Amino acid sequence: MTTQPDTSSPPVAVNAAPPANVGARAAGFLLVAISLAWILNLHTLVRIPLFNEQPLACAVGLSLAVTAFLLGDRARGPLRLAGYLAGCILLAIMLTIAWRYPQLTILAVMRPLWLTLSAYAVIAGLAVLVWRNVGLPIVLIVALFSLLAIFGGPLGIPETPVNRWAIYMLTDPNALLGTPVRVAVEIVIPFVLFGELLRHSGGSDFLTRVSFAIFGRFRGGSAKAAVGTSALFGTITGNAVSNVVSTGIMTIPLMKRAGLSASTASAVEAAASTGGQLLPPVMGAAAFVMADYIQVPYKEVIIAAALPAALYFGAIFLQVDRLAARADVREIDKGERMTFRAAFREGGHFALPFLVMFLVLFNLQTRPQMAAIAAIVALVLVSIVRPYRGVRLTPGILLRVVVDTGISVAPLLLITAAAGLIIGLISLTGLGFSIAGQAIALSGGHKIVLLVLVALIAILFGMGMPTVAVYVVLATILAPALQDTGLEPMQAHLFILYFGMMSMLTPPVALASITAARIGGANMWRTSFEALKLAWVAYLVPFLFAFSPELLLGGTWYGATLAAITAFGGIAAVSMGVAGYARGLLSPPMRVVYVLAGLCLMLPPALGHMVAIVNVVAAVVLIALLAKSPSRRTASDTRQQDRRFRS
Repeated sequence: MTTQPDTSSPPVAVNAAPPANVGARAAGFLLVAISLAWILNLHTLVRIPLFNEQPLACAVGLSLAVTAFLLGDRARGPLRLAGYLAGCILLAIMLTIAWRYPQLTILAVMRPLWLTLSAYAVIAGLAVLVWRNVGLPIVLIVALFSLLAIFGGPLGIPETPVNRWAIYMLTDPNALLGTPVRVAVEIVIPFVLFGELLRHSGGSDFLTRVSFAIFGRFRGGSAKAAVGTSALFGTITGNAVSNVVSTGIMTIPLMKRAGLSASTASAVEAAASTGGQLLPPVMGAAAFVMADYIQVPYKEVIIAAALPAALYFGAIFLQVDRLAARADVREIDKGERMTFRAAFREGGHFALPFLVMFLVLFNLQTRPQMAAIAAIVALVLVSIVRPYRGVRLTPGILLRVVVDTGISVAPLLLITAAAGLIIGLISLTGLGFSIAGQAIALSGGHKIVLLVLVALIAILFGMGMPTVAVYVVLATILAPALQDTGLEPMQAHLFILYFGMMSMLTPPVALASITAARIGGANMWRTSFEALKLAWVAYLVPFLFAFSPELLLGGTWYGATLAAITAFGGIAAVSMGVAGYARGLLSPPMRVVYVLAGLCLMLPPALGHMVAIVNVVAAVVLIALLAKSPSRRTASDTRQQDRRFRS
């Protein structure tokens, strides 16, 4: 039986900020301040004209300083001083670039020595800091494309002088100070700030209690509540690893005490937290970049992503339910969880910021960043007027939240800067068209072959690279190839986003799974493979909507409805087969039958009459199997049958 912490005790008011020196805290605060000032166009109030690249240069410089200062904190002896000194130098260079940017359009042509040396220093510093904070893969990709730009003559690539390459990377709007950094500064920072404010004001605690109130009364209540909590909080943060840390500390021990193994409990948290990058309305940095890439309003991305996200979480919920039935994990006792009414009575005011966000985003047809700022203002006001369980946002807490936000987003901003370098190098060398053409030629013009090829490349790239970096690289290189085969931009880019996201769960890197395994005290490899089983639908759904745009809520309403019904039915059947439990425990041959029938049912009916017939046959088979299946067994019967199957 699950033992939940006493719901009558007040939550901890504020999580401790990560250890940081004064310089890192000051730079983090200024990073958020510059983002908000730029979004609100405060510079126009004092009549200071700015190029778009000037605040971006300041933001990159502050992010370099934050990460360098924190790296110095972790070092010892001379290396500590070197980290602090490097942060100051890089910040000074980027502030100089920002100050003199209006003149750089002329100076860059003349390639002055100071600008060339500054570019070398910034690129080297960025490479080291990205390597130390994220990993080596994205640095190696930047290095590879740089070598092709400088020494690619024998391969038919126009060679670029080293000093021109460096200055182009630093100052061109298509490179370091390009779209990825702009999206991070204008959109990602305010949404991360909103998530941090929600956590510090008790909003994350409220979401957790609501999830336990809703799902705790069902079989496997602790696991289902963990999925609900991670989904709700993940759609705000859009960061799988931080979501695992924020919610997994409580949910994973609860699932273990309820009867799930450590690896299964950790896998449930990892899969649900990763899905936060797919669940509207926020969906993480990559979704904002995607909206900018394909030049559509962000709400269109939200609408298109809604049904695939429902399929993803539907599959996880169903598998969790089947696993709970198999392990006889019961609901949470009434005395150990709050009712929904009681939870909402305490924290119902947290619904107001979300209502404001949706109103501004959809009804007022404004930019996403303005919706985030409106939600931030609403959250601060309601938290001041009505404290939650004794927690009130004070000026000191607000200052700490701003600082924590700046420190937490600095590595992400450096990742987007590195992604901007890759885009600039592809533009400089013209490799984008060449790679897309080679991909089409390798696939022989067959859509399915090209889709498999792109999926494999995305998974390989994702082993060690964050989702946003994988998406930016592949969207630049391979999205045009997908569109040339007939896919709409939304289909092509969502396809890439899904497989880029799976880097969080795919071994050997699997950052979300590793983090969850550490919290749960589980084996990393077992947790990763358990998470892959839970998240299997994320590998298949992109192929479905690539052939059936109805799953992205395009086309006719009845076509979308039929595609949704067959997809949900097929996913339910496959989930039962993967979990090994339908109405009772399934033998290995029956598990295979359920999986095959479910896959046949998932085929998009829009592909033709023969596919529709296959759908009908698969549905009939599944109904017959469920009708003949024994009803739910007792725990002892299930364990005996399980031992018999294994023997």
